[in-house]
Amino acid sequence: MSAQTPHSVREAADILGIGDSASIIQIRTRYHTLARMWHPDVSDHASMETHDDMVCLNAAYDILIKYCMQYQISFHPDDLSQVTGADRDDDWMDRFGDDPIWGPGRPP
Repeated sequence: MSAQTPHSVREAADILGIGDSASIIQIRTRYHTLARMWHPDVSDHASMETHDDMVCLNAAYDILIKYCMQYQISFHPDDLSQVTGADRDDDWMDRFGDDPIWGPGRPP
């Protein structure tokens, strides 16, 4: 991981290692995975290196979350789409995977 502070959404996404599209949950999951790996208290790397990497990781996460949160989502009934039939099951599997309670969803 390079300790260069991101200046754009694309740079932030590259730092977290996510593709061109990701949900907020995917961003948070990836951030927490990297934070556990690079946190100075648990990393085997030099403490200044991990500190700089965590600063960069935190900045990237902040940029992406703020970018995602700026979009307004309409809950008006006309704007909501209803999924029926087999698509409904596919939607459920995409969201929750094989586990009916806590499934992680299908891999990308």
